[in-house]
Parts: sequence; C-alpha cells; structure tokens
Amino acid sequence: MKNQNPLAHQHDIRSLLRFAAPSIGMMLMISLYTVTDGIFIGRYAGSEALAASNIVYPAINLVLGLAIMLAAGGSALVARTLGEGNSRLASQRFTLIVCTAAVLSTVLALLLALFMTPVLGFLGASPLLYEDCVRYLGVLLPFYPAAALMMVFNAFFIADGKPMQGFLISLVSGVVNATLDYVFLAHMGWGVLGAGLATGIADLIAASTGLIYFTRYGRQLRFTRPRLELAALGKTITNGCSELVTETSVGITTFLFNIATFAWAGEDGVAAISIILYAEMLLTAILIGFSNGIAPIFSYQFGARQYKELLRLMKLSLLCLTAFSLAAFAGSRLLAEPLIGLFLPEGGHVADLTINGFLIFSLSFLFVGFNTFTSGFFTAISDGRTSAIASFTRNLAGIVIFLTILPRFFGFNGVWLAVPAADLTALFLSAFLLYDQRNAFIDKRRKQQLARLRQPVHIKY
Repeated sequence: MKNQNPLAHQHDIRSLLRFAAPSIGMMLMISLYTVTDGIFIGRYAGSEALAASNIVYPAINLVLGLAIMLAAGGSALVARTLGEGNSRLASQRFTLIVCTAAVLSTVLALLLALFMTPVLGFLGASPLLYEDCVRYLGVLLPFYPAAALMMVFNAFFIADGKPMQGFLISLVSGVVNATLDYVFLAHMGWGVLGAGLATGIADLIAASTGLIYFTRYGRQLRFTRPRLELAALGKTITNGCSELVTETSVGITTFLFNIATFAWAGEDGVAAISIILYAEMLLTAILIGFSNGIAPIFSYQFGARQYKELLRLMKLSLLCLTAFSLAAFAGSRLLAEPLIGLFLPEGGHVADLTINGFLIFSLSFLFVGFNTFTSGFFTAISDGRTSAIASFTRNLAGIVIFLTILPRFFGFNGVWLAVPAADLTALFLSAFLLYDQRNAFIDKRRKQQLARLRQPVHIKY
C-alpha cells in the first residue's frame, strides 16, 4: 500500500514550496499580528508606549522560547517516530509534549506575576516607561499557556501532514487580533493594555482551535492517554534546545539593544529598535516559515533512513533559501520608508533614526535565512547539540561581541551593524556544518548500497 503521508513523498522544488507554503503563510500571519500590535501602539499610543512594549519583550520571549523548544524538538521526534512506522507511540509523545508546554507556561506566568517589579527593573524600564510596561506584561500573563499551545500546535499541524490547518487558524487569529487592536486602541484608547488584550484573545482562539482539531480531527496525531516517557521528553528538550537558545538569545539581544540604543538616543533610540525588530520579523517570516515547514520532511526521511532523498532535499532547500534571501533584502531596500511610515506616519526624529538604522540592519537578510535553516535542519535530524552551537554562534555570541565592538568604531551606526556582522560570521560556520553533514549522508548512503549488494540472492527452482 502506498504511503499517503505527504512527509514520505519525493519532492521537487514546486512540491516542496507547495508543502512549505502553509507554514510560510502561518509565519507571515503570526508576524503580521505581532507587527499589527506595533503599528497600532505606535499610531495610537505613541513612541514611548512602543518602547515600553519592546522593554517587556524579553519576558514574553521566555514563554515563546520554551514553547518553540518543545514544538521544534517534539515535532522532530514525533515526525521521526511516524517515519519509523509507529503512529500510536507518536500520538502518546505528542500528548506528553502538549501537556508539558501547558504546565511550564503556567508556572512561568505565575513566577513573572510574583516578581514583575524586579523583572521590569532589571529589563531597564525607566520611570517614564514603567507604567506601560506593567500594563502590557500584566495583561499578557494570563494568556501565556494559550500562546505556548498555539506555537506547539503550529509545529504539529505540519508533522500531522496538515500544514494548511495551521495557516487557516493563524489567518483567523490574525484577523481577530487586528480587529481588536483597532477597537481597543483606535476607538477605546486603551493603549498597550488594549494591544496586549487583543494578542491574548487571538492566541486563546488559536490554542482552542488546535485543541479541538487534535481531539477530533487529527490525521495521524490525536490526543491520547500520555505515558510519562522521560527519555522522549529529554530527547525533545535536547533536540529543541537550539530553538530555546535562539529565542532566549533574541530576548537577551533585545535587552542589550535597548540598553545600547537608550545610551545613544534615549527613549527615541529604544522606539527605533522596536520598529526595526518589527520590520525584521515581517521580512524574515518567509525564511523562517520555509525552514519550519520543511523540517518535518527532513525528520521523516531521516527516520526512514532515506539518505539519497535527504541529500536532494538539502540542495533544493538551499536553492529556495537563496531566492528568498535576495527577495527579502530587495524588499527591505524598496519598502524601508513605507514600512517605517506604518508605525510613525508623522515622521520626526524617531522616524529618521529608524530609517537610517533599518537600511544598515537589512544587510542581515542576505544571510539570516541560511543560518535559520542550519539550526532547524540539525534539530530536524535530532542533532540538538550541533543545532544549539549554530544558534548560539549567531544569536548570542556573535551579536553580543559585535554590539560591544562595532559602536566604538562606527558610533550609533555600529549598533545597527551588529546583526549583519553576526549573521555573516555565522554563515561560514553554517556552510561548514552543512557540508560536513552532507558528506556524512553520502557515506551512509554508500554503506546502504554495499549492504544491499551483499545480501544473498534467493533463486527459486
């Protein structure tokens, strides 16, 4: 019987893009409703409120990091289990991972609620921004479990062979978020509180829909009685640790950028980096969505030991990423002023700072897709250690080093150059790691071929 799981199919560029398209769309929707918050905050609450939302981001990033760790590591493990032909065990592991995400996010929300004041103080909330920081974080905390489950379900829709489900849910929740942003900020004047509430409600809708889908309609993955399989949970965390490193690093580097920009330009500088990070999120959504979308295919084929197919998929993926990276860079140059204008329609000093910074920052779009793919690829083939090294090099070590050094030589422009410099440096490591793994796949394929040749031939008389 032919395997009907789309993860098992041999993909060409067209079918690979078709399979990844829902994930790309999903990331675009997630990015859009995050960016929508920023647009409405900037337009109806002002640049100070926008800066406050960025101050809070590292605290938000903690739950996202845990969720993405479980999502990436867990979906790789589950897709590999499906590739090995054990759908019952795959459902058990899926249920365990979802329960773990719900528990961890709830605990984290409670801890942040208890220690909100010292946390905000550590993150650098100035007296001018403190109240908005409290409002924004405070309204988001009750929705932390929903946000975590949304991220986990997005990954498992793909592993279940139904990526379109995740896209449609993201589309609906994005429309809800944008509508509520308009109502809460433009009409009711609730500022950052309204933006946080809109995001929380949208996350809750997405999480609830995911719960319903995997309870009643899952293709191969459905909720079942979980088995406390500590080894599988450990493997999930190991596989996904690079994603945790990535998200934690984003939080840390956002914190460092806030400090650096505040030192050079005060609250205006923090508002500028906030807008640049929103714009980056939007323009890199395709790169991240593509890498996330094809990861379960790599996991499945790795579990099935289809090394020839893995080699072909690596080549096709890199070709696609080259095209996407060039498109993202070109888009950033052409759309810089219109993008910034969405947040700051009246221009001014903050707009000037942001446009100048973004044009420098956008050089990173040429390289970041390859680094994102490298980290996701090694997670997909259950090599969490290598994935973590790749992620750490780019997202933390590189940015921290260049953020420390470059402003000394280039002034404020050195702050914006830190990310492109880190991405370019990480690209060399990514190329080495992928080339080495390619050679490992070639070696395993040769051994498979030799093993087949040595098999005895049975002749019927």
